[in-house]
Amino acid sequence: MTDLNFTHFVGIDWTGAKGKRHAGLAVALCEAGDGAPKMMTPPLGNRRWSRAECADWIANKLARRTGERALVGIDSSFGMPFYDEGHYLPGKVLPDDAKSLWTHVATMCPVEADFYGGPFVDAHAAHYLRTGAKGEFYSRRMRVPEQLAVDSGAGPCESVFHLIGPSQVGMSGLSTMAMLHHLNKNDHIAIWPFDDTANARVVVVEIYAAAFAAMGGHKGKIRDRQALKTILQKLGANRFPRLGADFTDHAADACVTAAALRHISHDRKYWNPAALSAMVRRTEGWVFGIK
Repeated sequence: MTDLNFTHFVGIDWTGAKGKRHAGLAVALCEAGDGAPKMMTPPLGNRRWSRAECADWIANKLARRTGERALVGIDSSFGMPFYDEGHYLPGKVLPDDAKSLWTHVATMCPVEADFYGGPFVDAHAAHYLRTGAKGEFYSRRMRVPEQLAVDSGAGPCESVFHLIGPSQVGMSGLSTMAMLHHLNKNDHIAIWPFDDTANARVVVVEIYAAAFAAMGGHKGKIRDRQALKTILQKLGANRFPRLGADFTDHAADACVTAAALRHISHDRKYWNPAALSAMVRRTEGWVFGIK
């Protein structure tokens, strides 16, 4: 049974962009209670995070003191569709479980390249839709939790194989899977719903920031401080983060994620969604907050 007692809650707005320092990667943390989320800054005085630095921060900086326990939500895909066709990439010899898929992705998207997912897409181009190129085996497939999010009105999810436009999430997901492979080597970290979380000091979950914003009564991008303040208040935060000139929609999503995790993590229904079968758990995972 999952221990639902967390002392720290982290929201991460992830990115799949090429490069090693990313304007679209934002990290926010809030403690138990009703305080404001706080933006976390990269180490060594850098203004922007790299994905590798973020992974190291999760593994080595969170929940280090006795009694601390952190719940980390990352706005990115932790897997690929499997349930619909019984394969990740039909016609390709690939693993048939998510953790083995992470290992496979990590061989092509190493930490030295900041987990960039481009090489995987290049190797499997026939399954992707890219600008100016539609792979012969491309299909707009969705995972079970993604389709449920769409059907329930939680938000407009996009297929991980659709790599066109601002809503595309495929490159982000590949870099996340490569990163999860490295995080999963740490005994104190559990990645839900794939791992037993009972004794983990750090629990990492996939989230959908738009669904959390909707819990706060908001749809669309968070464009201004007043909108963010209203959402956070509805999610139980009685104080507002000091974002100053650093306000971006990425920072806002990270803050909302941290506050939303704190707001709902005690509720067992989110840890036990009805459609999370053994096969879905093993092959696709789940989006925390979608029930």
